[in-house]
Amino acid sequence: MPSVNKSSGGATPSSRSLKPSKYIPVSAATTFLVGSTTLFFAFTCPWLTHEFSMAIPIYNGVVFLFVLANFCMATFMDPGIFPRAEEDEDKEDDFRAPLYKTVEIRGIQVRMKWCSTCRFYRPPRCSHCSVCDNCVEDFDHHCPWVNNCIGRRNYRYFFLFLLSLTTHIMGVFGFGLLFILYHSQELGGVHCAVTMAVMCVAGLFFIPVAGLTGFHIVLVARGRTTNEQVTGKFRGGVNPFTNGCWKNVSHVLCSSQAPRYLGRPRQEQCVVVKPPFLRPDLTDAQLGGKVLDNGIQGDLHHSRSKGSLEVMESQSADAEPPPPPKPELHRYPGLRAQISLGPTEESSLLNETPPTPTMYKYRPTYSSPGKNHTALTHSISNKVTQHCTTLHNPPTHNTTPPATR
Repeated sequence: MPSVNKSSGGATPSSRSLKPSKYIPVSAATTFLVGSTTLFFAFTCPWLTHEFSMAIPIYNGVVFLFVLANFCMATFMDPGIFPRAEEDEDKEDDFRAPLYKTVEIRGIQVRMKWCSTCRFYRPPRCSHCSVCDNCVEDFDHHCPWVNNCIGRRNYRYFFLFLLSLTTHIMGVFGFGLLFILYHSQELGGVHCAVTMAVMCVAGLFFIPVAGLTGFHIVLVARGRTTNEQVTGKFRGGVNPFTNGCWKNVSHVLCSSQAPRYLGRPRQEQCVVVKPPFLRPDLTDAQLGGKVLDNGIQGDLHHSRSKGSLEVMESQSADAEPPPPPKPELHRYPGLRAQISLGPTEESSLLNETPPTPTMYKYRPTYSSPGKNHTALTHSISNKVTQHCTTLHNPPTHNTTPPATR
């Protein structure tokens, strides 16, 4: 089984994980598999090759290598262990979080249970293994014969291991029986005794292995796991994870390998926070685009913003105050004449009011809405009233001549 350490976010190995008793089933399975196959090739296959064909040992050798490869993959591959939450993560939520959360998958409500050991909500089809003490994705069961959990990542190899092992047991038993039938008169010989011993081992393991293989064939066709089947999770209901018999089989055998969650290096994200009153630094491309948009051809180096307050403060402290602006004498002729006066007339300049510049001579004055505005309004209204009276009552002209004396 793949090792899990605390640094990778998994469980720390407990005292029971160090017990050698858990290696007894996998050691016995490996011994029976390799030992019986070796005896078969050493004592039975030479006569079969000589009497029948060379294809018999080649066929058994290929099947045995396929069995051994899938056995190793199911044993040493990570089944899909989820890393545990960090110790400083969700310390208070562990006590306040509800036990279940519900998600909808294909219109069916599926519950996710809170794992108090791993400190997160288990995804659908995930379960916490009591032997490995880890949450496994698409948990099927814990197999002591491979000393590993069977989950999403290694279920394919476990299923192929069962199929190939059943085929291998049937081949060894069948070819051994053929050897015994041809040597029925020599059953006391060494070759016959070894062959019958191998047949006994094959027959002893054939019934449970074949039954387990048939059980998993049904599960794969229905799109279920051993955990779901045993606990009756979708018994009498609809399984939202099934896609039909053919698609379920193709998903198990032909789908891409699921990702591994343990052992991934965590990249620390560095974020540079700048004060909001400082403009960010502009790159050369941004400065070039800014010049093209505004039509300003200036020095690009001076347009860069300063990176820190210290640079701005040092520059402001070292810089000298700017000189006062020089008067524009050509625009104010009166001011030029006054400036050309001698120093004795400075006191008179302070008392006298300078003439109005040329640019302000013909500008209309605007008064604030005060008394003048009110008087002007009354005068205009009186004139309008007199004009209207004159229009309604025109003056009468005397047409009679004046009297003569």
